[in-house]
Amino acid sequence: MKININNCKSFKHAKLAAVIMVCLVLTTSLVYGWLKKDIVISDAGNIIEISTFKNTVNDVLNEKAIEIGPYDKMSIAMTEKLEDGLSISIQRAKKVNIKTSDINLFIFTNANTVEGVLKEAEILVGSLDRVEPAIDANLQEDMEINIIRVEEKLVSEKVPMEFTNEVKKNESLAKGLVNVVRKGKQGEKEVTIKMVYEDGKEVSKKIVSEKVLSEPVNGVVEEGVKTTLVTSRGQINFSKAISMSATAYDATFESCGKHPGDPQYGITYSGLKVRPGIVAVDPRVIPLGTWLYVDGYGEALAADIGGAIKGNKIDLYYESPSDVKKFGRRPVKVYILDKPRYKF
Repeated sequence: MKININNCKSFKHAKLAAVIMVCLVLTTSLVYGWLKKDIVISDAGNIIEISTFKNTVNDVLNEKAIEIGPYDKMSIAMTEKLEDGLSISIQRAKKVNIKTSDINLFIFTNANTVEGVLKEAEILVGSLDRVEPAIDANLQEDMEINIIRVEEKLVSEKVPMEFTNEVKKNESLAKGLVNVVRKGKQGEKEVTIKMVYEDGKEVSKKIVSEKVLSEPVNGVVEEGVKTTLVTSRGQINFSKAISMSATAYDATFESCGKHPGDPQYGITYSGLKVRPGIVAVDPRVIPLGTWLYVDGYGEALAADIGGAIKGNKIDLYYESPSDVKKFGRRPVKVYILDKPRYKF
């Protein structure tokens, strides 16, 4: 049998080509497997699995368009060579606003808690200071942290201690009058107060201790109950008595500011003509038209007023200027008579 030499050569060439092709495929697979790296990036808790042919951390971040801010932190350097199975952690900085009474600070931080960022910013928190949110709260983006400066002070002051009056009835004393048997005296105590301030403003105060320095002395007072008075004209009945300061006046210009011939000369505020027994009072104390008995003067009618007659003052009418001058000013007892009011 005759063998075709050309056919044998072609078969050998094809077999060699196949072997070369297999070698190339194997070589390529080996090179690909050697160059490819499988890495994991944890970006603020988000897991990203990546297969890459890049050489450095910076290269793979650029490849995947992952930006790193100036305050962000990475677990390894940007220039670090990539290796298969490498894990990269990115911790993103948070922007927070820290406020105190004298600070308004914006800061980017990688701290996880309020306490951490305050330490990072070197802001001291006193034992009484209040932090909002709480010191152990987790940080959030754009969180506002307020520090309220709290201060406590102890203040001591002396405070009077009031006395009370023991009141007794006196059957021989006119109703409305009071007799002080023993004058009361205030005591004194020292009070210690805890003052609490927040950012310099007082928010509370509380008494924490008291010390008596002197005890108060209670007074003794007699109140009159008698409603009858015996005079030279007999017994009179009254509703109450008033201690007053008395002066005297007459119808002259010096007393009333009017001359004879004036239509209002000698006319009282109530319209009555002046005469002995007409007196001027403060209507807020004694209403006009009230009948009175004045010690040393006699029965009188409250029918006039005066610019200087205010409060417990009474002005008694006399005909003679010499009697007015002689009377001067003196204390008197005035009795409000138990009679119907005069109608002008």
